[in-house]
Amino acid sequence: MALWVEEATENIIAAAKEEFLKYGFIDASLRRIADKANTSPRSIYTRFSDKEELFTHFVKEHADYFLAGMEKYLKNFSASPKEEQMEGRKENSSNFAFTLLDYIYDNFDAFYMIVCCSKGTVYENFIEQIAALETEHTQKYLIAIDSEIRDLPKVTAEFIHMMSRSFFDGFFETVRHGFDREKAREHIEKLILFHNGGWEKFLI
Repeated sequence: MALWVEEATENIIAAAKEEFLKYGFIDASLRRIADKANTSPRSIYTRFSDKEELFTHFVKEHADYFLAGMEKYLKNFSASPKEEQMEGRKENSSNFAFTLLDYIYDNFDAFYMIVCCSKGTVYENFIEQIAALETEHTQKYLIAIDSEIRDLPKVTAEFIHMMSRSFFDGFFETVRHGFDREKAREHIEKLILFHNGGWEKFLI
């Protein structure tokens, strides 16, 4: 009996993953999932309270890990001495970006679901959450180095957010377009080069 229940759960999870990847959250059908899993919608509801909890099963761990890693890195950066921030800003942020990229490609289906299939769930704002974190700590960096940039153009919080959102939208284009890992790294290298070139006009 226990083995049968476990197999039924595995069938539901496999069918649900296929359904969400193909249709996205909004258009996914619990009826189709049940049919593919050779079970009933009622059987799904004994395991997951609703469709969003079923979707969350695939993405929560990875979304949480990504956001927590971002927050930890940015807090550590903001807490370091000004000289260390200025000296290591570009190299450290680039290295961390590739660490994140490797995590994404180690868990590609989950991030494809977050980026491309999550409309209608709390995860549809995932990139906005990342951009907000980046904006917050870029503002802290500007405050930390204010005495060093008096002759450079000033930027607003709105501008910082615009650029942060632009960077991460570009970052996740690798997922949207299904690039392989090597092509994604080439894309991110160019993206970093482009954004660093722009920020040189504002940052030390």
